[in-house]
Amino acid sequence: MLFFAETGWTLPDMKEVSAEFDRNCDQDQYEQKIAAIITNVRTRFADKNPQEQMTWALALQKLSRGDHYLSVLANESKPSRRGTKHNLKVLFAALVLFAVVWADVEFWHWLRNR
Repeated sequence: MLFFAETGWTLPDMKEVSAEFDRNCDQDQYEQKIAAIITNVRTRFADKNPQEQMTWALALQKLSRGDHYLSVLANESKPSRRGTKHNLKVLFAALVLFAVVWADVEFWHWLRNR
């Protein structure tokens, strides 16, 4: 299935392979396993040799030029770029908004009582 492509080059009997896969395998489970493997590779390369990381990035770039099932799975397995730092920014923005609304309410309440 990693050779599957809607357009472009693929294995000659890919339609039969795909039909058999659909009959006999759980596609969601398969995609989760492949995504986990890709995530593990990304994690391993993220902290290691920059040359390996570059090779991996170039391979994914090359793969994305075609319409390959594997490139779809690789894109879906990308870690979220929104980590703790992003969450803290959102929390801070929400707190500031809350404070502004609270101050506005208090200000108008103060004006009415004067």
